[in-house]
Amino acid sequence: MKLKIIACDVLYREVCHAIAHSSHASDVTFVPFGLHDTPSVLRERLQEETDRAGEGDFDAVLLAYALCSRGTADLVARRIPLVLPRAHDCITLLLGSRARYSEEFGAHPGTYYYSAGWLEHRKDGEVRQGYISETEESETDARFREYCEKYGEDNARYLMEQEAQWMAHYNRIAFIDIGLGDVESYRKTASGLAQDRGWQFAEIPGDRRLIDRLIAGDWDDDFLVVQPGQRVVEAFDERIVNTAGDVMSDE
Repeated sequence: MKLKIIACDVLYREVCHAIAHSSHASDVTFVPFGLHDTPSVLRERLQEETDRAGEGDFDAVLLAYALCSRGTADLVARRIPLVLPRAHDCITLLLGSRARYSEEFGAHPGTYYYSAGWLEHRKDGEVRQGYISETEESETDARFREYCEKYGEDNARYLMEQEAQWMAHYNRIAFIDIGLGDVESYRKTASGLAQDRGWQFAEIPGDRRLIDRLIAGDWDDDFLVVQPGQRVVEAFDERIVNTAGDVMSDE
């Protein structure tokens, strides 16, 4: 296959490693990490890149992204399939599975995660993860309305409050060692950040299998394959993302 890969540049090392070990021909575009701060802008950029790839001679477009604060929700596959991992954010991509993600978050819910890419792209010592801390008002309103439609207003308010509380109760930094780059330097930086904040520090092993399998074309239930004419939707269950049809492929 000939694959077009669109990736967040925070995953630069992991994606390049996977490409080097893949048997498929591929072309990759890295998108700036800072676009996570405004999911609507990220979505627009990813749609532009996806549409551009559909005009080439690629067999599929691969997104090295997760749901990413709904930055990939509502993306449309036009002429060729669009493939992305079933994951809330790129922490899952670096831990290797949704099960590992759930295990880590269940055991240590107040953890701020760092990887090689996050440390290399952090600004002023901070990196936003999970739900962004300064979401545009329109994005917040849209998320609240979506929760209301699915769960009712009272449950929607509860979910929004829980998201805000989760972001406010960090007490631990964990460095995810993916085995690439200057690991000792990353470890030292992450440990220093934890010490500065008076937080606990931990180092946990990463797992590149999801990224490797995405780029290898090994797409099972851990991945969403969006066929031409379909769009990505948030699933609100263990699938995380799903597809909706009836979208004109030539829009």
